Amino acid sequence: MPQKNTMTRDAMLFLPAKIAEGLLLMLVSSLYSHIFLKEANGFFNSINLSIQLCYLILAGWMANAATRYVAEEYRTDKGEKLFSTVSTVYLLLCALVSAGYCVTALTTGRSAYFLAIPMFMSYTCFQILNAALVQLGRIRASVGLSLLSALMKLGVAYALVGGAANFPSPAPALLAAIAADGIAGLGAALVLSFPQVVRLRYFSKALLQKFLKYGVPLMGVSISVALLNQIDRILVVNIYGDGVFAVYSNNNSIATSIFNMLSVGIMRGVYPNVLRAWREGGQALAKPLLDSGVRLYLLIAAPAVCGLSALAYPLSDFLFAEGYEAGFPVIIYTSCAMLFMGLTEYANKAYELEQQTSAILQNSAAAAVIKVIASIILIRTAGYLAAALGSVIAFASYFLLTAIRVRKRFLFRIAPASLVKILLSSALCGAAAFGCTHLPVSNLLRLVSAVVAGAATYAVCIAATGEGKAEIAAIRAKLQSRLR
Repeated sequence: MPQKNTMTRDAMLFLPAKIAEGLLLMLVSSLYSHIFLKEANGFFNSINLSIQLCYLILAGWMANAATRYVAEEYRTDKGEKLFSTVSTVYLLLCALVSAGYCVTALTTGRSAYFLAIPMFMSYTCFQILNAALVQLGRIRASVGLSLLSALMKLGVAYALVGGAANFPSPAPALLAAIAADGIAGLGAALVLSFPQVVRLRYFSKALLQKFLKYGVPLMGVSISVALLNQIDRILVVNIYGDGVFAVYSNNNSIATSIFNMLSVGIMRGVYPNVLRAWREGGQALAKPLLDSGVRLYLLIAAPAVCGLSALAYPLSDFLFAEGYEAGFPVIIYTSCAMLFMGLTEYANKAYELEQQTSAILQNSAAAAVIKVIASIILIRTAGYLAAALGSVIAFASYFLLTAIRVRKRFLFRIAPASLVKILLSSALCGAAAFGCTHLPVSNLLRLVSAVVAGAATYAVCIAATGEGKAEIAAIRAKLQSRLR
C-alpha cells in the first residue's frame, strides 16, 4: 500500500505540470496558425515531423536503454560511464543527421533544413536527459525545465516575428524550438553534473554492448512506432502539400498534446516505482503497481477522449485561424488512437521489465503494416481527414495483439466494476460538455461552460461511485502537507 500511495503521489505531482505544459503547447499551435502562412506553418510541422522520425529511428533505442539502466548505473559511479557513453553515441548520431539534413537542404534548395540540424541536437539532448532526471527522482528539475521549454517556444517565436501575421518563413518557429530545447537540455545536463562526470575516457564498451542488447530490438520498434505515429502525416503532406498538412497537423496536435501530457505525466509517476518494485521483488511486487497505474491512466484518459470528442469543433474553431476548423474530426480520431496507444505502453511493460523487447518489435511491426495499408486506403477513398481513422484501427490492433501475446507473461488487470464506473462517468462527462456547446452564447463561453460542466459531472460521478477515493485521499494529503 505505501508503494501505491507513493506512485499515486508522484503521478499527481507530474500531472498538473504536464497539463500546464500541454496547454502551453496548444497555445503554441494556436499562435503559429495565426502568425504564419498556412504553407509556412505546414513546412515547420513537416520539419518537426522529420526531427521526431530521426529521433525515433536513430536515437530512440539509446534513450530507452539509458532510461532503463540509469538508476542502476548512477548508484555505481554517479553515472560517469553511462552519461559518457550516451554522450559519445549522441555526438556520432548528430554528425550523421547533420550530413543528412545538409544534403536535403542542398538538393531541395530549402535553407530551412539547415536549422533542422541544431533542432535535432537540442530536441534529442533534452528528451534523453529529461528521462534520466525522472528516473533519478529529480522531479522538480524535470517539471521546471519542461515548462521553461514550452514557454520559450511560445515567447521566442512571437518575439522573432514581431507580432506580425502571415509570416512567410518557418525560421522563427525553428529558432524558437532550438532555443527552448537547447536551454532546457543544458539545464538538465547541469543538474546531472555533466561537467564533472562526462569524459571521453569514461566511455564503456561493455555498457554500450549492454545498451545494444537491450536497445537493438527497440530500433525496429522505433521504426515501427514511427510509422504508427507518423505515416498518416507523411502521406497527408506528400499527397496534399504544406497547406492542407497545416490543417491536419494542427488539429492532430490538440489531441496529441493533451494525451502526451496525461500519459507522460502518469507514466513518469508510475514507471520508476514499478521498476523499483521489479528490482526488489519481481512480478509479485511490480504487477499490483502496474494494475494501479493502468486504472489511474483510464481514470484520466477516458474522460479526456469523451471531452475532446464533444468539444472538437468549437475547440478547433477557437484556437486556430480561419479555415483550420475544417480538420476538427482529426481531434476525435486521434484521441481514440492515443487512448489505445497508452494502454499498449502499459501492456508492453511486462516485456520491458523482463528485457524481452523482440516481442515488442514483432507486435509493433504488425501494427505498422496495418497502419500503412489502412491509411492509404482511407486517404484515397475518403480524403485527408480519414488518415487519422487509420491511426485508430492501427493502435487498437496493436493493443489487442500485445494484450493477447503478453498474457503468457503477465498483463495488467483492472477490475470490471472499476472499468464500468470509469467509462459510464466519462460518457456522462462528454454528454454534459456536448450539451453546453449548443448554448446561445459566444464560442469562448460555450467552451468554458462545457469544460466546467464536463469536469464537474465527471467529478461528481467518480466521487459518488467511490472510484476516486484513493486519488482524492492522495490530493488531500498533499494539500495538508503543504499547509503545515
